[in-house]
Amino acid sequence: MNTKEIQESFCLLKSEAYLLGKKNYIDKKIKESGLGITEVWTVRLTFGDIFRLYEKWIPRIVMIMRIPPLFDLDMYILKGPDAVNYMHSLKHQIRHEMWRFKYVKGGFVHAPDSIEEAHQHKRIISKRIKKKCPSLYTLRPPINLNRCQRDK
Repeated sequence: MNTKEIQESFCLLKSEAYLLGKKNYIDKKIKESGLGITEVWTVRLTFGDIFRLYEKWIPRIVMIMRIPPLFDLDMYILKGPDAVNYMHSLKHQIRHEMWRFKYVKGGFVHAPDSIEEAHQHKRIISKRIKKKCPSLYTLRPPINLNRCQRDK
């Protein structure tokens, strides 16, 4: 596959983005990236989901310590040229800006590292959708937020 083709990816905001008041900053960075946001999902992950998303023990433990089942998290469905690689780079840039001189590897956002991981993680997370909304940011005028659909 030519990586410059239009791809779908996603960006899941982690609980610390909300707890530390960084959600709006992350929203802005994603909107400025040039990637199209096609949908916004509100999801609530389980501990089992964390084990399916992260293969290694250290990321599992760190993510579980963030207590994700207590939070509704936003996940942006993104489209654009080379979207997976672009979002992968953007997540590291966002983390570096957030942590500043205390930069650590993880935090604030989760985005897939490969096309295969994008498909695998989206399948896992899609089972936990609480609400789906059309994009809040497109090239057209803002949408009516009352049109959001609740999934059961």
